[in-house]
Amino acid sequence: MKLTARGARTLRLLNRTEEFIAVGMLAALGVLLAVQVLLRFGFGLGYGWMEEIARMLFIWVIFLGAVVAMRNNLHIRVEAGLHLFPKALRPAIGWLGDIVLFAFCIAVAWHGSELVASTLDMDFRLTSTRLSMFWPYLIIPLSFGLQALRLALWRFGYRG
Repeated sequence: MKLTARGARTLRLLNRTEEFIAVGMLAALGVLLAVQVLLRFGFGLGYGWMEEIARMLFIWVIFLGAVVAMRNNLHIRVEAGLHLFPKALRPAIGWLGDIVLFAFCIAVAWHGSELVASTLDMDFRLTSTRLSMFWPYLIIPLSFGLQALRLALWRFGYRG
């Protein structure tokens, strides 16, 4: 599959954006946890909001990491199962597995979008920070939607 120059630029920008956000959040998570450990064990202080923010950052980093793994075709697959089939059938079985994975990603993205939308209807907030649950839940449809996109691009030959 050959992308247009504009499509290739857009995907490169998306790649950089994903990585920039993931690395930034990972760095913020490291600093936040180091400060929390220092405060707790050095000064006997603990702040609940730091733990809440660290948990949210950790979730976002994990889900963004899953997108990067899908982009680089490093997602966990049951490759050994393919060897149970005759060599002639393995490509078709691989496609079938990817179609099932794609459908799963789309379904989770869809239901994740519904979950995110439900947080707008209710005043559902984190306990310490009072941050809307919109933000922690937003990564679910973003991550699985991007994973579905990456899987489709990979399967159709774009190895960006």
